Amino acid sequence: MNKTLSNIILLVFIALVFINCANKGTPTGGKEDLIPPTIVKSEPENYSTNFKGKEIRVYFDEYIKIKDLQKQLIISPPMKTQPEITPLGGASKYITIKIYDTLQPNTTYAFNFGNSISDNNEDNLFPYYRYVFSTGDYIDSLTVNGQIFDALKRKPDTFVSVGLYEVDSTFSDSIIYKETPKYITNTLDSVSTFSIENIKAGTYMLYALKDGNGDNKFQQKT
Repeated sequence: MNKTLSNIILLVFIALVFINCANKGTPTGGKEDLIPPTIVKSEPENYSTNFKGKEIRVYFDEYIKIKDLQKQLIISPPMKTQPEITPLGGASKYITIKIYDTLQPNTTYAFNFGNSISDNNEDNLFPYYRYVFSTGDYIDSLTVNGQIFDALKRKPDTFVSVGLYEVDSTFSDSIIYKETPKYITNTLDSVSTFSIENIKAGTYMLYALKDGNGDNKFQQKT
């Protein structure tokens, strides 16, 4: 046997020994990550006043993802032109909100993300995150809470839209067919209670409906 062939046999033998040793045990992971992501900072800061920007960023301490945004996200008051929110279909360490609508003066806006935000690896939820800002000098602070019951089935109901229409000089009973409410929320999929926060002082009409097409308006069956 020549020297070159001996070297090849030796290398093959060493490789087989290494593979055999590597397969003797299976490495185990550490403890399961049960900690949800946390916010590092927001630009502008949450609950900012005199807001005039068109972009918001919320930074987290780990990679996050957003799912079921169309079903989970509630913007109050509703915007005619929907904002662009990322990441969708991927992961990032920050959420970006790009606003294309013309914001109303002296108005408090709230973005409620429901259960759409979770970490990228273990799906630990960052539940019911709300980003709030005001285009005026202060944040409106009134709140309405309640619970939704199906009158016929006599039991709590989920995924019900709840809205407040301002009762002012332009108010009429037909407003629910024509316009979106000034404030809106949803009972989502796991609770039958609702809470509308950051409401301006005034007189309102409250309504609740199953919003099948997501336009925030009442449509009678024909």
